[in-house]
Amino acid sequence: GKKCIVLVTELMTSGTLKTYLKRFKVMKIKVLRSWCRQILKGLHFLHTRAPPIIHRDLKCDNIFITGPTGSVKIGDLGLATLKRASFAKSVIGTPEFMAPEMYEEKYDESVDVYAFGMCMLEMATSEYPYSECQNAAQIYRRVTSGVKPGSFDKVAIPEVKEIIEGCIRTNKDERYAIKTLLNHAFFQEETGVRVELAEEDDGEMIAIKLWLRIEDVKKLKGKYKENEAIEFSFDLNRDVPEDVAQEMVESGYVAEGDHKT
Repeated sequence: GKKCIVLVTELMTSGTLKTYLKRFKVMKIKVLRSWCRQILKGLHFLHTRAPPIIHRDLKCDNIFITGPTGSVKIGDLGLATLKRASFAKSVIGTPEFMAPEMYEEKYDESVDVYAFGMCMLEMATSEYPYSECQNAAQIYRRVTSGVKPGSFDKVAIPEVKEIIEGCIRTNKDERYAIKTLLNHAFFQEETGVRVELAEEDDGEMIAIKLWLRIEDVKKLKGKYKENEAIEFSFDLNRDVPEDVAQEMVESGYVAEGDHKT
């Protein structure tokens, strides 16, 4: 008989992003930031395989939520493909989330960035992209002409709107890269701990002085005042960040749960 690959995945107990949006209508900015960051990490994993894996059907229906942790994971890899050449072929996916170049049957991983932008748009507005269109033909004409979904103008937060715009650009070479998005200020994890330079680096220093500031009042635990910082040296040639963090835990400067952040 015909051979096939069966993927056994973990049980995601809380439905999809789509069902979440139907139920709650409005998504809090903190939740949007966290879930979008997790989606980006999932895409980064797929795109950094050898050869890269293109999902090709990323949408809120295919992003699953797990109850215990409230985390999200990308699922439904049924349309995923390996990019063995410099580009992939075949018109496949969901019209509202398909980048314009997919219709031309010549595309790469950036189609997933486009789809991510549409997912973020739906998460920010609780409105399905191009819901104003009556059929796939209308969507096709708008997408290939560079006309954004009507819901784009309903995005209230400027920073979120800017990110979405950078993801859904018609020209794939002008879109954000996944790595750039992960480094974007909006997606930085709020750890309550910040490290900054204690003195200017002249470019010739082997060891630099750093300040560790604990900004989350709950993490101060009475040991430090809000305006205080822990000063430490970091040898650029010898020190390893993880080892320095572990030393701070052992010295009682940092809590065990924070040294991995």
